[in-house]
Formats: sequence, structure tokens, C-alpha cells
Amino acid sequence: MILSCFTNSYGRFGPPAAFELLASAGITHVELAIKNAGVPSFFGEQPVATDQSTEAEIVALSETIQQAGLKLSSCNVTSGNPLLPEVFQATLKKIDHAARLGVSLIVAGGGAIEDESEWEALVSHLRQIGDRCADSGIIYCCETHPGTCQNAERMLELMERVDHNSVRINFDPGNLFYYNETIDLWAEQKKVAPFIRHVHLKDCRGKFEDWYFPALGEGEAVDFEKLRTVLVEQNYSGPCSLEVEGIQGEPPLTLEQTHERIVQSVEHLKQTGWTIN
Repeated sequence: MILSCFTNSYGRFGPPAAFELLASAGITHVELAIKNAGVPSFFGEQPVATDQSTEAEIVALSETIQQAGLKLSSCNVTSGNPLLPEVFQATLKKIDHAARLGVSLIVAGGGAIEDESEWEALVSHLRQIGDRCADSGIIYCCETHPGTCQNAERMLELMERVDHNSVRINFDPGNLFYYNETIDLWAEQKKVAPFIRHVHLKDCRGKFEDWYFPALGEGEAVDFEKLRTVLVEQNYSGPCSLEVEGIQGEPPLTLEQTHERIVQSVEHLKQTGWTIN
């Protein structure tokens, strides 16, 4: 398994802070967010890549990452609901950027429908996304988000309907607790294990709609030692990407405080048997 860090974990300081500081925490891989041009980021950072970035800008970004001594484990190309035509088109552009960056995995939404009649359009879009990914040797990993990937039951239905080898699952334990009122984390993980190609490491307090995503080990809802053991037993070998999104209502963190949560998370993983590479 590869330990990585999602650039969103650096909040308003964005990818440049991640590029500068991750190595000091012992992390050599990064999950890069490719944002939507003209859409303010939830975290308030300035994006380093969007769906409208030029090829030259993507090449320059790749060089910046290499100069920082980092490798890309994946790109996060979340654009919204891929059912929508504009989101579908933005996702295709981001897939092309990810291909230029040389990644084999991307993370994004699996979509949502309001009624059964929308399944056909969503499945069509996801299959076309899968085809575009396959052309570049990329797997599209559907994020654990509301809608078709809110829990294992819905994920399995999506996988069955789309039926595409380049469309798989990103497993996020913190999001399972956040988006479901009652959940058995390990039962959920076991059900979708054959489809997991990417993992987010996110802690929480195990409460529904509770935006409490601190340094790993501080939420106490996710047993990261057990998670590591389960993934090893399932022969999972992909990225495990830190995602530390902060705590609702807390004062804005300094860069030092933000980075310290990454350092603390790495230390917690070491204490629970993870190998940091």
C-alpha cells in the first residue's frame, strides 16, 4: 500500500503548502485536486489545476511536483454530479489532465439521481467516462458521497449497472459515518472490497452529519490498525490517502497547525502498524 495525502488536507493553503511540507512528515506521494475553473473552492485555496488548465500548465505543474520530491498517487477530479452534461464534460477534460500527469487512478463522484428514469443517462455518462479512462490506463474511483455511493448497498448497485472495468470505488470510512445515520463500517467495507481501488484515511466521531475530521486517531471512530489489517488480508495494494478536513466551528488554523495534523496522523498510523514510505 502507498501512503499518500490529499491536497485538500492543507485547506486554504492549498497544494503549494502540501508540496512544500509533505516530505517533512515522511510522505512522498500526493493526491492532487483538480478543481472546477471559476468555482470558489470549499476550502478557500487557489487551485493549481482546473478543467480549463492548458497542457503547458499541466506540464509545468508536473515538474513542480517532481522538484518537490513527490510522486502523484492519484488525482481527485471531483466536479459535481456526472449525470449533468456540464459536469460530465468537465470530468472528461480532467481525465485528460490526469493522463498527462501520468496517474493511473482518479477519484470523483459516482453521481446521484432523483428518480429511476435518470439511471440510463447516469450509467451512459459513467461508461463513457470509463472508456476515456481506459484509453489512458486510468481507473475512475467513485467517492463515498451521497447518492449512488452513499453506502455499500448503493455502491454495489452502481457497479452492477455500470459494469465497467475502469469504474471502481474509493472507500472513505469517515464519509460512511457522515452520510449514514447507522452504519457497520466493517460490514460495509467487506461488501465492496472487490471494487475498492483507492482509500481515503479519514477519522471522525462516528456521528451522522458531524463535520469533525481531525488528525487520525483523534476522532476515535475508525480503528486504523484494523483497517490496515483488513486491507492487507484483501491484498489491497493501492493508495491510502490522508484526508484531514478539519472541525466545523473551529477558528481558522495556521499553516503550522494544519501541517501538525498531518504529522500527528502519520504518527498515529505508525503506532497502529502502518509502514510509511
